[in-house]
Amino acid sequence: MAKSDRSASRDSKPRGFSRHLEGWQPGLVAVAVAGITALLAVPRSVEPRELPRPIADARELRHVELTDDAAVRAISRSPLDADVRALGSLLRAFGKADATRDDAMLAQLRSRISLAVLGAKTHGDEQLLTLRAFQMQSFVQEVRHFVVTGESSSELVELGGSFSDALLRYGWCEGPHPCVMHMGEHALRVMFKRRWNEISGLTEGPFALKLDEQRVFYDFLLQHPPQSSDRLDETQRSTFNGAYLLRKVDELAALDPAYPHMFARGVIQFRTGDFRRATQSFSAHLDASPDGPWTLRAQNHLRAALERSTVEPP
Repeated sequence: MAKSDRSASRDSKPRGFSRHLEGWQPGLVAVAVAGITALLAVPRSVEPRELPRPIADARELRHVELTDDAAVRAISRSPLDADVRALGSLLRAFGKADATRDDAMLAQLRSRISLAVLGAKTHGDEQLLTLRAFQMQSFVQEVRHFVVTGESSSELVELGGSFSDALLRYGWCEGPHPCVMHMGEHALRVMFKRRWNEISGLTEGPFALKLDEQRVFYDFLLQHPPQSSDRLDETQRSTFNGAYLLRKVDELAALDPAYPHMFARGVIQFRTGDFRRATQSFSAHLDASPDGPWTLRAQNHLRAALERSTVEPP
C-alpha cells in the first residue's frame, strides 16, 4: 500500500485487539488469534532480556569429575597399554597439525587414528576412557597456565590445537593476562571431551557425554556465544549472533527435551527484530506448555512481540 493510502485510511483502521491482525500474512492470523488469550489475561507487555538456561545437576557433574580424576590416578598402579599410548601420541600429532592448518597431515592422521582406535579397543574401553581423562587433565592445567601468562605451550597445542587462539578470538578470555576467563572448569572439561570424541570417532556408549555435561556446554555457549567479526556492522552482527544462537538452542533441544525450546527461539527472534516469528514461537510454547514454569513470561513476551509486530514494516 502506498504511503498516501495508508495515511488516508488511518482513521478507518480497526481498534483494540483486532488491530494486531492488520496487514499480517495469512499464515500469521492463527498465531495472533492464539495470542489474544494471553493479551486478555496479562495486561503487561514485557520485552525478553535473557535466554532460559539449561540446568545441570551439580551432583551428577561432580560424580563425572571424580570418576575422571580417579581414572587418572589409577595410571600409576596400572599403566596404559602400548597401543593406547600410541593412540594418545597420534591424537597429540593431530593437535599440532590442526593448529598449523596442515590439511594433508590431518587427513593422513585421521586414517591412522581410526586404525589405532581399533587396536586400542582390544584392551577395553576403560583404558581409552583413562587416556581421555589423562589428556583432559593435562589440557585443563595448560589452559590455566595460558590464562595467567598468555603463553600457549606445546602441550596445549598438542592437546587442544588452536584452542588458545579461539579463547581470545571468541572473547572467552578477555583483557590482558591474566585474562578474565569466562569458561568454567566443567565447561572446559566438556569442551575437551567433545573434541577428543570427534577426533577419535569414539562418541557412543561409555564415551558419550552425559546429559548434564551437554547442558553445561550449551549453557556456556548461550551465555558467551563467539564474538562476531569487527568488520560486521551492527545489523550484520545481530543477524550473525541470532543465527548462531538459534542453531545452538535447536541442538540443545534435540538432546534435552526439558529445555523450553520455542520460548528460547522467541527470545532470540525478538532480540534480532524478527517480531512476527517471535510471536509464533511464544505462541507455540504456550500451546505446548500452557501451565509450565515459563508460562507467565511467555505471555508477557508474546504481548510485547504482538505490539512490536504492528509498528514494524511488513
